[in-house]
Amino acid sequence: MLNLNTTKALSTLMNPDKILPVAMIEVACTGGRTYNGYKRGGKVEGRERLREETTGAVFWLFGVKVLNKIGDIIGEKIGIKNLDVDLGKDELRAPFLNNVKEGANKTIAFKFAKVAGSAAIATFFLGFVLPKINHKITELSRSKEQGSAIQPSCDNLELNNDEKNKQLSGQSLILPSAMGLTYPSMDDFVNSAKQKNVTFKGNSPVIDFLSTAAYNLENKTAWRLMSTDVGMIAGRVANSRNKFEGFEFLFRDTTSIYFYLFATPHVVSLLNKMTGNTPIHPDSLEVFKNHLVNSMGDEKYTLEEFKQNTKEAPADLTNILAKIKFKKDVVSLNEFNNATAGLYKEKALKMSQLQPKMLDESILSKQQIVDVLSKGWNTDPEFIKKALDAGTYGAASNPKKFVSRKVVEGIRDSVDKFTQNLVKYASDKGIKEIDAKFVQSFAKRTTNMNFAFRVLGMIVSGFGIAFLIPKIQYKLTELRTGSKEFPGTKDYSDDNKK
Repeated sequence: MLNLNTTKALSTLMNPDKILPVAMIEVACTGGRTYNGYKRGGKVEGRERLREETTGAVFWLFGVKVLNKIGDIIGEKIGIKNLDVDLGKDELRAPFLNNVKEGANKTIAFKFAKVAGSAAIATFFLGFVLPKINHKITELSRSKEQGSAIQPSCDNLELNNDEKNKQLSGQSLILPSAMGLTYPSMDDFVNSAKQKNVTFKGNSPVIDFLSTAAYNLENKTAWRLMSTDVGMIAGRVANSRNKFEGFEFLFRDTTSIYFYLFATPHVVSLLNKMTGNTPIHPDSLEVFKNHLVNSMGDEKYTLEEFKQNTKEAPADLTNILAKIKFKKDVVSLNEFNNATAGLYKEKALKMSQLQPKMLDESILSKQQIVDVLSKGWNTDPEFIKKALDAGTYGAASNPKKFVSRKVVEGIRDSVDKFTQNLVKYASDKGIKEIDAKFVQSFAKRTTNMNFAFRVLGMIVSGFGIAFLIPKIQYKLTELRTGSKEFPGTKDYSDDNKK
């Protein structure tokens, strides 16, 4: 019997550095689109979809990492340092600002040029090179199957550039801005960084922009996808054999963005709201569960006692917070200690160590100060640090890595949400006392539900990309042309349909 460790499985599915989640979607995409292509256009369309999707999947799974590695090697060869330090920054974390003192501008410029160059290569290959290769293989294959005596039928597949432009000019498929994408060369950026006497501390809007853009392109899925998809879609449309095939590419690839980026989290969020389940990272929950079990021991607690023991804020919390001079809900450790006469000095110091120092100064967020002022198992700094590290795969305590304040505070909030939902669940079930066994059972239930919701969300994403979109795409072409044939090889030269 299969004994699935849902904590480990869910953690893998949520880890942005793991290949498996992307591979699962890409396998579904390749299989579904190949099958649907074969059903409509036979071997010709089926083979085109198989070549297109497998090549694209391999590129996304491995090519991006290879390009990034090559970029780092080039950077090291020309003397660029600190390429392993993240450029992201907010009020709590700014690893590049805190770790890089020399050559900062040069590094920022190079990192931007590297990711922009990678996007350009991906766009060029997937949008311009691969379609031409795919079409040529189809042309040669059909020519071979039909015999050398049936060469004229291939003329329609080899539209010259003038004919192709005329055929595509009757439709508003290609965004001029997309087709005009340009990417600065790596040398231009490095030379520019050498010439300008600017700093990373915000004095140069250009450097700030490059820093933010480079970080987002390297680390955020939406940015990575959009940086290549706009040009790739434009390339595929431009290289289409006729306007109907171009429309299919435009419709398919733009609508696929929703299922790649948003469908799964939307499904997970909706199901959690419907069921009252806690959206909490499984590794953070595992840490929290063990922390609660150890803190509770063999004792049993009433629902009210359990709530008070998990977190109890002081009655005058609002008054204390009003005395503290926050800047964007952040204050230095020294300022906090002065405002509270050093009454929480020891706990505040431990809490400030949840993030690296900011310009050699220990800081605290308002959320952390509330924990410092409160009592309870949920507010223990050592536990919170372990939970943050677990939920960010070790990045939260790595001085070279950037983890946004939103992510950090989201993990911390999910801990309180879990205990609130635990008490509510016990109350709804008529349970009067909570012990360690009940905590373990509820934690397992929470993780299992989150795992099931995640899998269901991925199924929805895969179904949309592999089956729903192709079905709609084919139907739209049928309505426009009156034909169910594969538009890539059909001759529309005498067809007046719009």
